[in-house]
Amino acid sequence: MRRLLLRLLPARAAAQITVIAIGSLVLANLVTIVTLVVALPPELKRVPNMPYVTQLVSIGQMVVAAPTWEAKAAIIEAALATHPKLALLPADARATARRLPPPDEQIVESVTEMLGGAVEVLVLDKPGEQRGPPPFGLRFGDGTGLVMSPDPMMRPPRASAFIGYLVVMLALLACLVGLLSLWAARAVASPLSRLAEAVDRFDPDRDDLIAAEQGPTEVKRLARAFGEMAARIRRLVDDRTRMLAAVSHDLRTPITRLRLRADEISDGKQRRAIVADLALMERMVGGALSYLREGRASGSMAATDIPALLQTICDDFADLGHIVVFEGPMRASALCDSDQMTRAVTNLVDNAIKFGGKVVVRLDDGDPDTIAVIVEDDGPGIAPDEREKVFEPFYRSDLARTLKQGSGFGLGLAIVRAIAEAHRGELTLAEREGGGLAARISWPRRR
Repeated sequence: MRRLLLRLLPARAAAQITVIAIGSLVLANLVTIVTLVVALPPELKRVPNMPYVTQLVSIGQMVVAAPTWEAKAAIIEAALATHPKLALLPADARATARRLPPPDEQIVESVTEMLGGAVEVLVLDKPGEQRGPPPFGLRFGDGTGLVMSPDPMMRPPRASAFIGYLVVMLALLACLVGLLSLWAARAVASPLSRLAEAVDRFDPDRDDLIAAEQGPTEVKRLARAFGEMAARIRRLVDDRTRMLAAVSHDLRTPITRLRLRADEISDGKQRRAIVADLALMERMVGGALSYLREGRASGSMAATDIPALLQTICDDFADLGHIVVFEGPMRASALCDSDQMTRAVTNLVDNAIKFGGKVVVRLDDGDPDTIAVIVEDDGPGIAPDEREKVFEPFYRSDLARTLKQGSGFGLGLAIVRAIAEAHRGELTLAEREGGGLAARISWPRRR
């Protein structure tokens, strides 16, 4: 049924919303009509009319048409005996002095026209505190007349009953319109929600389906355009990676030749300077290749014992004489690429050792959906306005420190961030309590 209704809807979102809104109003009115016909009390269904005026006009026409005075008197006598609300018009009766409402004026004009203008039509004052329409009288040419009083007016419904039925009717309308609006929102917005989820899952290193082309024409066009854009992004990333990887790889050959030629330089001081520069260039090329390699998403995702991985990294640095301590639970599992994650944590620890003394590697296992690794040091830290810039490849906040022997080239944090994003996570930097820097990698436990 739902599929049939969706097929009957127009293709465009604006047309769909228009049809749904009109259908809601039509259906709401139908429900209102049914409620009025079935559930409304009888006193609210009564249509106001004045049958006593119609009866008075019929009697007056017979009296006017009577050929003799005797026939006229017989008609009046018979009418008085038949209609209890009919009486003789007093000789001194006068029309009311109040201004008549438009309906009463129309009745007077209509009755005068029906009686041919030979009879005076009078609207009398209501006796006492009588409620409802006023008495109507007719004065014939000979001075006699008749007056007809209306039946007692039916008491109006109680205010509480009317309010109760009004509240029920409005509640039915609100529920109906709310349900239809909810269905409309889901029918029109669900394709957009699925497209948004596909955009969130987009990974330029994977060729999985981006978004199904479903829903209104505009959403289908948007999904198709996003798929084409994703394909262009993949080609752009692939071309950039191949170009940079080729340039970095090809630079190794001339660097090797230059190192061999430098060995032939007789000046030892000059030779050592040239060899140091060549080693610096080789490390830069190696860093660029590593960034390109580690920045690509890996398909070897598997459940990994994170505490064992972190403890191994800490032990490796401790064997080299550094103070690196692991703190956290001894059992915790998460889905990740163990090689890439080892490289990321190693980069963070290596960076912390360069600019700090003691390093603490913490494992945050409190969130059931996310796992996080925090690397803390007691170094000078990074200024808040520099924390986002240090993620840029080859960014150096301190040139003198960065170009020291054995230091990096601004690729370490860029590689870590790329690995975190490849795991659909993030890398954040914050100030450590007591001074220093706290680098935090967090990623979902499961895909």
